[in-house]
Amino acid sequence: HVQKAIASPSSADEKVPKKTIASTEEPALTQQNVLPDYISGSSNQSKRVQQLIELVAPTDMTVVILGESGTGKEVAARMIHQSSKRKNALFVTVDCGALPQEIAGSELFGHMKGSFTGAVADKKGQFEIANGGTLFLDEIGNLSYENQIKLLRVLQERTIRRLGSEKDQPIDVRIIVATNEDLKAAMERGNFREDIYHRLNEFKVELPSLKECPQDIEIYSSFFLKKANEELSKNVLSIDEDVLDYFKQYTWPGNIRELKNVVRRSVLLSASDHIQAKVLPIEIKSPVRVKSESSDETHLEQNTFDLKTIVEATEARTILRALEKTAFNKSRTAALLGIDRKTLYNKMATYGIK
Repeated sequence: HVQKAIASPSSADEKVPKKTIASTEEPALTQQNVLPDYISGSSNQSKRVQQLIELVAPTDMTVVILGESGTGKEVAARMIHQSSKRKNALFVTVDCGALPQEIAGSELFGHMKGSFTGAVADKKGQFEIANGGTLFLDEIGNLSYENQIKLLRVLQERTIRRLGSEKDQPIDVRIIVATNEDLKAAMERGNFREDIYHRLNEFKVELPSLKECPQDIEIYSSFFLKKANEELSKNVLSIDEDVLDYFKQYTWPGNIRELKNVVRRSVLLSASDHIQAKVLPIEIKSPVRVKSESSDETHLEQNTFDLKTIVEATEARTILRALEKTAFNKSRTAALLGIDRKTLYNKMATYGIK
């Protein structure tokens, strides 16, 4: 469906070399029950993911989506929902990594008035809200042990019980979970229950990293170019060849999310009708690769000896790695780096990290 999505260029697009145009049409996407902000890559890995999604979507199987941060786990979950018999019902997302443990039970399962201090009214949980539809639990590995037990009960009995209630409520929800953590390792550490893992793991979809699929970079770049034009009311028609070369040489630690943000920022900064290398973030043009986790030695992927460039590239790369390690939690990232949140935001803005 990529070929359909990039068909029918406009007259304006015809003036641009085919390799760099972004003429993706919305109807080609929506006709196939995928979100208008999604496009599939042409690599064998991307095609395999698409096949798995199409295979499991019509069922009610619980799905585990695995992949590095930024590989599009929520997009894959939405695609499964959009292609399922539940597509006309709600798709509800819960980020377990950002859910404070003290209120996680209430958020997931709801509560009754007076069940705890501050419970001034009855409240539906996300399971009730998603009833009849799909509930997507992102970063499932961060769920507390207590709430893992409650989740197991939901999986086994298909009922929920609000906090402070003695009454069970039947629930009809398809559950999709995602994680960038090794759940088997978490089980060995005692942080994740083995019985829940086997209950959840009815069907597994593993998303490849962007560096594993370099042939997809051009397709995604063109698509994100068009979306950025729409969102920012710009008319940037193409991406220069040297920019695409930079993209293909870069390792993309933030994966598709990082590529989308880089293209969007570049569109905003472009004063002409094409993206030029001068608007790219420093870490794209002069990336630094860390040799190993246990070594302080670094190697430049580009042949540069400019000290300022090296320092900035190293700092940008370190911030990106810290963001990945904390699942893009800004407070935890700032603490990990030993700086305050304001400094972190300033540095992220400087390096074009979103």
